[in-house]
Amino acid sequence: MARNGGLPAIVHPDMATIAAINRLMKEQGLKRVSQAALRLQRQRCGRGFRFVDASGATIRDGETLARLKSLAMPPAYINVRYASDPRAHLQATGEDAAGRLQYRYHPDWLAIRETVKAGRLRDLARSLPRIRRSVSRALGGEACDSRYAAAAAVRLVMKAAIRAGNDAYARERGTRGATTLLKSNVEIDGVTVRLRFRAKGAKTVAREVKDKRLAGALGTLLSLPGRRLFQYRGENDTIRQLRAHEVNAFLREISGRAVSLKDFRTLLASASVMDSLSALAPAPTKRLQKAAVRDAIVAASETLANTPTVCRKSYVHDSVIAAYEEGRLPRRTPRSLERQAMALARVVARHA
Repeated sequence: MARNGGLPAIVHPDMATIAAINRLMKEQGLKRVSQAALRLQRQRCGRGFRFVDASGATIRDGETLARLKSLAMPPAYINVRYASDPRAHLQATGEDAAGRLQYRYHPDWLAIRETVKAGRLRDLARSLPRIRRSVSRALGGEACDSRYAAAAAVRLVMKAAIRAGNDAYARERGTRGATTLLKSNVEIDGVTVRLRFRAKGAKTVAREVKDKRLAGALGTLLSLPGRRLFQYRGENDTIRQLRAHEVNAFLREISGRAVSLKDFRTLLASASVMDSLSALAPAPTKRLQKAAVRDAIVAASETLANTPTVCRKSYVHDSVIAAYEEGRLPRRTPRSLERQAMALARVVARHA
């Protein structure tokens, strides 16, 4: 652990997660494969398709054909490739009409991802009071040191649900997240913090947060020289830019768990969906039930500045949806984030 206001030593941000995934994959008999390992292909043949192996020979094995067809890659997709191994975690890829690569995964891999997501969510829920206390202490410490900047970044993500930030994306695409925000992206008006920036996917994000402590901390950071918002004074009084991995290392230190900034977005999205669905009377039909879930996910996606599809797949836990469909969500959800997090953790635990 670092001393004298420094951040903890950099360690791999997801070692615990990687270990858990590898253990679960071994238990399930899944094999991790790269896109390059997808050697089977779909080719146009008359009004339909044929499937060929790496040598170009037509695949005729009934079991293999049934598996490939069950993946249901849309006819409009091009450059469709499949795994030859039925236990590969990645089963197929293809390009959609917009040129985006789409993926099909093994069902057991999707279940593993949900299990890991549930574990991280429970870890964050249990750690949240400790994280809040530590962030408050750091913001009350030496202004503009590395811990002060990291604590301010954590508080901003907790309040605004924005991405952590990626230096490569900022450099190559001009898109921003918390740690890559420019001073020109923020405006402080008393206790109000206003953000406006170009986020991942070239989407313009506007946020307004009323938080006296956060406004004060960001106002202090704005006084440092340089274009970036999140900077700190390092050795010999040099100005250094705060990186996302430094904030995640700070989070792991103060929580004692494998917590990252992304976990806050998962918590906030899942809590938003749970809150929306808990307020509803039970839907009388499956159609209305699906519509309610869709509306809740759309609302959560707006909070995250994601598409509803990405929000559902990456940030909303399956347990929340399952609990609603089974009529087991709490009828009222708490207002405070800590209590929401614990209520969410209980829902996830019941459906693990």
